[in-house]
Amino acid sequence: MKKVAKGLAGVVVDSTEISNVQAEGALSYRGHAIETLVDRPFFQVANLVVTGDMNDALHQLLKPSMNLTPAETASVLQIPAQMHPMKVLQGIVPLLSRTAELGFGEADQGLHVAAKLPAVVATHLRRQAVELNPELGYAEAFLRAIGNSASAEHIEAFNTAQILQLDHGFNAGTFAARVVASTLASVESCIAAGIGALSGPLHGGADQAVLEIADSLTSVADARDYVAKALAAGEKVPGMGHREYRAVDPRAVCLQAWVEKLAVGSEHEPVYHLLREIDTQFASAMAQRGKALHANVEFYKGLVLRVVGLPNHFFTAAFAMARSFGYVAHFIESRKDNRIFRPQAEYVGH
Repeated sequence: MKKVAKGLAGVVVDSTEISNVQAEGALSYRGHAIETLVDRPFFQVANLVVTGDMNDALHQLLKPSMNLTPAETASVLQIPAQMHPMKVLQGIVPLLSRTAELGFGEADQGLHVAAKLPAVVATHLRRQAVELNPELGYAEAFLRAIGNSASAEHIEAFNTAQILQLDHGFNAGTFAARVVASTLASVESCIAAGIGALSGPLHGGADQAVLEIADSLTSVADARDYVAKALAAGEKVPGMGHREYRAVDPRAVCLQAWVEKLAVGSEHEPVYHLLREIDTQFASAMAQRGKALHANVEFYKGLVLRVVGLPNHFFTAAFAMARSFGYVAHFIESRKDNRIFRPQAEYVGH
């Protein structure tokens, strides 16, 4: 029997210039360490990911695309309010229209789609037509659209979270998008495929799962008991550890300071302390087993998103808003030397 690499673990399937994930705890976009990028405007870093240049050109190009047409707004509002936002995004992506040629060929439509997703999310959340101000930065425009007064702290924290989510190697969502791209399918089909993969709790949905657990606890003692029982039962603790890192997830380091700054002294402080206790207890238990596992970016990100005004079930939609630019970057890259993905399976039937 042939050796099967379950989950393609350790299998190199292609090359990329977009992001570099290093097991030692480092992440870079096109050679720029993530720590040097989180203070920049979102669109500048998105432009770096998509084109390799870090300037305001992408923002200027996409200003006309940041709002929905009346027909697109009507389509979103026809979707039941209880529909999970990730299903909304996956379904609406192929229906969004372009407003102009941007000079990226087949990828034009993907950039228009990525620019419109904040308006889709805000419309579905508020259940009314929204108007983003294209002159504002990405983070401020979205926060104001969802009804947040957009303080400087909230803008900076959300901007940081979105930059950290632009790209991350050949994760499940990005790989799904590239598999679809390899068939020469449309860019919006690739984005929809990536969003579908991102919705899973083992991928982008961990931030929602983390906050739902925290919301079910009432004390620090409960948090300790939760970790002990989960580990004893062999269950995963959402947001803990990362397949790609042997050290601390550098994105979590960037976000954790923001979580403390936003939560301490606010109504969110009790949840913050519960998260800290889960983090501490999990890391301690892993250390006793000789393992260095820590919180990843999903663990604390949910609380940042809650503080800026998003309900739990909208967390992953915010992730998709940013990662869609990464999907477009991979679509462009894959077109340079395309070959359809066609792995083999070991038949074990009768």
